[in-house]
Amino acid sequence: MSKSLLLSAVATMVIASTSVNADEISSLKAQLQELNKRTETLENNTKTNTEQTQALADELINTQNATSFGTVDISKTEAGLGVAASKVYYSKNPLSIGGYGEIHFSRYANNATNETETTRFVPYIGYKFSDNIILNSEIEFEHGGQEVSVEQLYLDFLIDPAFSVRIGHQVVPMGLINLNHEPILFNTVNRPDVETYIIPSTWHENGITIHGKTDILNYYIGAIVALDMGLAEHDGSLDKDTYGINWIRNGRRGGYERNSRTSNLGFVARIDYTGINGLLVGTSLYTGDAGPSTNGKEPGRLTIGELHAQYQTDGFKIKGLYTQAHLSHADAYLGVHTVGDTSLVFPTHPKLADGGYINLEYNILSHLTQTTTQLPIFFQYENYNLANSVVGEAAFGTTESFTYGMNYFPHPQVVLKGEYTMRHNKNDSNSANYANEGIYSFALGFIF
Repeated sequence: MSKSLLLSAVATMVIASTSVNADEISSLKAQLQELNKRTETLENNTKTNTEQTQALADELINTQNATSFGTVDISKTEAGLGVAASKVYYSKNPLSIGGYGEIHFSRYANNATNETETTRFVPYIGYKFSDNIILNSEIEFEHGGQEVSVEQLYLDFLIDPAFSVRIGHQVVPMGLINLNHEPILFNTVNRPDVETYIIPSTWHENGITIHGKTDILNYYIGAIVALDMGLAEHDGSLDKDTYGINWIRNGRRGGYERNSRTSNLGFVARIDYTGINGLLVGTSLYTGDAGPSTNGKEPGRLTIGELHAQYQTDGFKIKGLYTQAHLSHADAYLGVHTVGDTSLVFPTHPKLADGGYINLEYNILSHLTQTTTQLPIFFQYENYNLANSVVGEAAFGTTESFTYGMNYFPHPQVVLKGEYTMRHNKNDSNSANYANEGIYSFALGFIF
């Protein structure tokens, strides 16, 4: 029985059991009508409040989900990091989850061989202890999961935009690619050779860096674990040609001690000018002791310097880089290197490498304002010598490559890549690698 019917029944019984005049009955009816209206209003208000409470609860749940697992804002970066790696800095929720992935396929036209692999899957996990203390991490599963490594694990103390301190395992701020190695941030299927072998991308070490930015400048100054030139056997191979290509890459410690060798200290500095809209011009320098000698001679010192620039406007982008690496006392690393039970004497060691590249890109859909789809075409030219000066045997030849390709972005965070590379070594007799190669490559890349 509803409240209104109950009240009417009570009123009827009261009237029937008492003797009242017509005016009192009228007054009583008016009071009952007013009470009935108030009761209906209360019921309506209660229903409305219940609906509003449920709506607020639903909105809170949606907001929490959105802030915890939101999409990447590709317009935002922090301290030069890639856009997915920067996600935790802008998250409204303390916990942030992001990452990227790449899958490659290549066909080598000169020997009709194919190569395909799940190149890497890399989750980012970040946590904000406060707005000024940020934990960021990067875990890489590489080559179909055969290799697993921690590429970043640091705390960032954001004291002031112009002065912050990063402590822990971090990417070394050298070049254009090392900090921005996520697949949507470079248009080639693979990272440029110059920023793979001379600047050994991805280069990550334990250390401490100070970084900051003003209206027109970004900078880094830091101390990190140094590259070790005595670790030739890191790639698990004793092939001399392979070592000649990887002599700098093999020196990366990657956050842990190898072969119980003593860690040395290296220093890195970088500055970028960004005072003109769309323009980035900068330089970076690394120098550090090159590790203990392998043959009792005086240890060397490795120094890597580079200049880089990038300019973009509307659908057009151009970028380029030149770098040089020099190892003093390179003869200190001649000698016997061992992997397992196998040993090999290295009769030569590089002491100088240099190279550069230029990359031009144009998005042919840039004139369409009603779509986020992008279709950039690009051309890249590289020229480098990984050992144009050595101690011991003859130096390597210069390698140059021409790459033509296209990217398709069905979504700003997803890219499909296709390209053709012609790579040629100008001195084929001194290198079995990169001699007149024609390579078709395709890739899928994404960030989240």
